[in-house]
Amino acid sequence: MHIDFTAIATVAGVGFVAAVSVVLLYTLGLRLLGTGQPTDAGGERTQYAEETPRSGTTPRAAYLGAGVCFALCGAAVLYGIWLTIPQFH
Repeated sequence: MHIDFTAIATVAGVGFVAAVSVVLLYTLGLRLLGTGQPTDAGGERTQYAEETPRSGTTPRAAYLGAGVCFALCGAAVLYGIWLTIPQFH
C-alpha cells in the first residue's frame, strides 16, 4: 500500500488557504459595513475615552465593497459544495 503524502499535503494546504481567504473576505465585508457607525446617543464621545464619535452614515463605496466581499464568500462556499457533491458534475 502506497500513501501519497504530497497529495494529502496539497489538499490540506489548499483547504487551509481557502478557509482563511473566506474568513478574511467575510471579516472585511463586516468591517466595511461598520464604517461610520454608530453615532453615540449624545452625539459626542462614547463611554471609552479613546474612541471618537462617528458620522453615523455608511458611504456607498463601503456598501459596494461589502457586497462584493459577501458575494465572493457565497461563491466560494457554493463552489466548495459543488466540488464536494459528485452528482453536481
